[in-house]
Amino acid sequence: MTLTSDRTTRVAIDVSTQNSPEPPIIALSNIVKSYRMGDADVLATRSVSLTVAKGEFVAIMGASGSGKSTLMNIIGCLDIPTSGHYSLDGVNIRDLDDQALSRIRNMKIGFVFQGFNLIPRMSALQNVELPMAYAGVKPKERRERAIVALRLVGLGERLEYFSNELSGGQQQRVSIARAIGTNPALILADEPTGNLDSKSSNELMALFTELHNHGRTIVMITHESEIAEYASRVVELRDGSIIRDQRQIARVPSESTNTAASPQDGDGSEVR
Repeated sequence: MTLTSDRTTRVAIDVSTQNSPEPPIIALSNIVKSYRMGDADVLATRSVSLTVAKGEFVAIMGASGSGKSTLMNIIGCLDIPTSGHYSLDGVNIRDLDDQALSRIRNMKIGFVFQGFNLIPRMSALQNVELPMAYAGVKPKERRERAIVALRLVGLGERLEYFSNELSGGQQQRVSIARAIGTNPALILADEPTGNLDSKSSNELMALFTELHNHGRTIVMITHESEIAEYASRVVELRDGSIIRDQRQIARVPSESTNTAASPQDGDGSEVR
């Protein structure tokens, strides 16, 4: 069983892409988001345009109030822009109603949150299975996929542990396993190291690096420049506009922090 972004068919909303170039995973064009505050309109984003190709690892940075959280919500289909165009893996987001947006979020985006967002009454295995259940994956298959995902992040021996039995770093690994279980087009991580110590943060970024090396598309929101060094591209926002969009040589995790599982799980199933 594979968990690759390229070689495993993803659950996806029908979008005809035959005889056409592969679309970027993210295509934002002139995105404006405004909020009404009293008698004034406040612009959270100002004509933001951004394209993220398949397989990129992009860090989005900015101080508080820069617009990065608003942009993350738009990319994650948690909010819609006031104006502008957004295409996610070839799907025009502005044309979708709330129900369709919910399906898109579940099928095309794997979320990794700062606060982990695990359900306390569920085991690690059950937490990873949950998005696949919503996506209509059959019980046997989702159980198998969840086990492979947890082994991939180094938690093969803690399948039945509950969140209060796991460290912060382990809980965040469960959330990554949950994010990749449906084979989404995009992993969207919101301050994923925000609640972790430096050792757990480095181990987590080694895992993200491994996922990126195997073809995953990752967009990470962070305010930490050291964490952004692991990405191959950095986009910086200020006052709702992009002020820097720069490719870089990604920081290579040291061998001591690279804790991702080996390419084969215990029963010989391929996991990438």
